[in-house]
Amino acid sequence: MKIRVLGSSAGGGFPQWNCNCRNCDGVRRGTVAARARTESSITVTDNGEDWLLVNASPDVLAQIAANTELQPARQVRDTGIAAVVTMDAQIDHVTGLLMLRERGTPLPLYTTNAVWQDLSTGFPITSILSHYCGVEHRRIALDGASFSVPELPRVTIDALPLSSKAPPYSPHREAPEVGDNIGLMFTNSATGKRAFYAPGLGALDAHVLDAMREADLLLVDGTV
Repeated sequence: MKIRVLGSSAGGGFPQWNCNCRNCDGVRRGTVAARARTESSITVTDNGEDWLLVNASPDVLAQIAANTELQPARQVRDTGIAAVVTMDAQIDHVTGLLMLRERGTPLPLYTTNAVWQDLSTGFPITSILSHYCGVEHRRIALDGASFSVPELPRVTIDALPLSSKAPPYSPHREAPEVGDNIGLMFTNSATGKRAFYAPGLGALDAHVLDAMREADLLLVDGTV
């Protein structure tokens, strides 16, 4: 199993487009020891060719351009992105789906029921994509069972509900549902090694802390 970090910044990127704080201004001027970063997203593979994109940020085209393994290589129209998981329905993690609209086959999209509802109503990306490549919805159940992506047969995934509110455009914005936001534990079935990814932690609940203790690699960011 291989994980590549495509982006690790918060919404708006770094430097943030409308921010003139010391850090953002310093990156633009080259006066601070930091480098620009795109919005949070990773890719996961077990064969180096087929990649699971985790969160499709508004920066996805720049991220593809910076990572050759995601670019066309096997035929005229092609991509290394085999499927997508969106961990919530926030703009920062789903807007990039629109950039993948010219795909030649329906896009396999893994979401919880709560996220699928938001992407079908308040921010109807799935309806828009139906006029282009279309979407093949693959439901993430939050019943404690692991799931896998056919294109990554040697990787198992566990989804953990996180304390969070749905986006402002969600029909249930004021009534949070289990599945509005999730963390993901990736397990390499060959080695047993685990990586936990949660780019939007709202609270360190007990089950989240347990998962973090079990992981060999942590990729987390607290939204506090």
